[in-house]
Amino acid sequence: MRDHTSLRIGGPADYFIRAASEEDLLGAIHVARVNELPVFVLGGGTNLLVADRGIRGVVLENASHDASVDGAIVTASSGTPLASVAAAAARAGVEGLEWMATVPGTVGGAVHGNAGAFGGETADVLVDATLVDLNGDQWVSRADELGFAYRTSSLQGTPIVCLSARFRGQRGDRARAVRRIKEMANERIQKQPLAQPNTGSIFRNPPGDHAGRLIEAAGLKGHTVGGAQVSQRHANFIVNVGGASAQDVWELMQLCMATVQERFGVQLVPEVERVGEW
Repeated sequence: MRDHTSLRIGGPADYFIRAASEEDLLGAIHVARVNELPVFVLGGGTNLLVADRGIRGVVLENASHDASVDGAIVTASSGTPLASVAAAAARAGVEGLEWMATVPGTVGGAVHGNAGAFGGETADVLVDATLVDLNGDQWVSRADELGFAYRTSSLQGTPIVCLSARFRGQRGDRARAVRRIKEMANERIQKQPLAQPNTGSIFRNPPGDHAGRLIEAAGLKGHTVGGAQVSQRHANFIVNVGGASAQDVWELMQLCMATVQERFGVQLVPEVERVGEW
């Protein structure tokens, strides 16, 4: 799995299937169900910490990629990178989705975890999502039916898979939308350790504060465990500086949580999702 995650960490999957279309995705889910195999759907491989012992059952890489615009509504299949959604919207003169260009994940992952950046989040712009369970039953859920909260939804911890989603922006100016995407991308490049393998923000920001500020104030910026390091550029990122294991990352996360709790009385909540056989 290290070849399929942005952190470049993770042991073997029992079975790995790449689904290039919604039909392939549904077919693979059906075969796994018939054979009583657990299924883990992989999107962009971001926001994940995969165990060193890997993942049992079927890892299903969702590579279904399509985005179309009708008025101010963008419809996208679940394997579509959020950056592609932002680009499709901007080209059509739809504003309000520019922040998606800075989130290194897919539509399915965004719906699953209420992804967000630059003050925007999925819950604010999602119209509805088409979902499927491991029995193959499909339905459409509105945004207000998905239990969205900060970086979470009611889909987490369930075997429900997102097939597609619709997002609402506002009719606006194409040039302005494109310019805003470039501005956000430049800001992200300056502040985040994009040149090193990472999984995005490692902790959720606590109310009224920032996880990165607390970790830096606790003196942990640059601290390492094995091949994992609290980024020198942004303390809410853990980077793989070479040969890091999932256990290295998890121990470093636990150190950050314990130290911030002891120093400031704040309980940091992981934003990264630990998956696999721990």
